[in-house]
Amino acid sequence: MAFTVIMAGGRGERFWPRSRMSRPKQFLNLVGDKSMLQLTVERVESIFGVSNVYVVAGSEFEKMVVRQVPHLPEENIIIEPFGRDTAAAIGLAATVLGRRNPHEVMIVLPADHYITNTTRFQEALMSAVAAARQGNEIVTLGITPHRPETGYGYIHRGEMQDTFGGIP
Repeated sequence: MAFTVIMAGGRGERFWPRSRMSRPKQFLNLVGDKSMLQLTVERVESIFGVSNVYVVAGSEFEKMVVRQVPHLPEENIIIEPFGRDTAAAIGLAATVLGRRNPHEVMIVLPADHYITNTTRFQEALMSAVAAARQGNEIVTLGITPHRPETGYGYIHRGEMQDTFGGIP
């Protein structure tokens, strides 16, 4: 088991004109008949169970989350009192979930990523959870950047550890 937190609070400003504040990117069907949020929930609920999936969103998006993911337990929707970006959303989720089980691993995912190889992604998540359980570790999964991008921040990478069975 692991808690999986899906951040779905963005306003869709970078994907304008397709997304609007009233219907941001994570609630749009961009790559098929399901929204980005629905696809993200599907990717993780099949390995961790829907009872361990949590969605963090602003109150203005609560009804959209319920409509798009009706099988998600109501108590698994974490409503931000006000939007303060990624760190605050993660902190809120960590506080809520820490009260439920302070020793459980917490996975944090954006609701709007496009993943083509779901099986490989799930394998990487399970390996990351196993690595996090080995100690008091933070595990980060991502793609190799090709240029600096201040919109995503910077991670200073230490020595590469082959914890994930050959995943670079």
